[in-house]
Amino acid sequence: MDSLLMRLTDVAFGIPFLPFVIVLITLTGPSIWNIIITISVLMWRTTARVIRSQVLSIKERPYILAARVSGATHLRILYVHILPNVLPMAFLYIALGIAWATLAEASLSFLGFGDPQMISWGQMIYYAFLTGSARSDWWNVLPPGICITLFVISAFMVGQAYEEVVNPRLRDRR
Repeated sequence: MDSLLMRLTDVAFGIPFLPFVIVLITLTGPSIWNIIITISVLMWRTTARVIRSQVLSIKERPYILAARVSGATHLRILYVHILPNVLPMAFLYIALGIAWATLAEASLSFLGFGDPQMISWGQMIYYAFLTGSARSDWWNVLPPGICITLFVISAFMVGQAYEEVVNPRLRDRR
């Protein structure tokens, strides 16, 4: 099962993100749910690789062997020993995924593939460039660009703060 899932991940890594998303949005239509599903189809690739490597590393630690020797079932080892050690990294990658998904949606909207019924920061910049006002009226481009930047930075900072809370070695750095 592990080999099959990793080959599926390898195939997913072979698909270029932005062209694939543009093709899928063109085929399915520009709605917010289609955009969310399409972005989610390829966003899991890196997270799956990192979480798998973390699980394989934890699986070989001495306390897992001690749990096996003491008669713990596979489910108990998974839920009591492996999952608590993997969840902090999973939450960190969720926070990073939110930032990357926001950038992907803004990119799609800027390219004109966003949902025309919803207002987004990328669509605001798209319309400023479409009307030609981006060259003369900076107030049409700068606020949405700053909002995208601040949101992405805040998502990265939330992920970093969560990692510091969960990882005691990072708390002692200061």
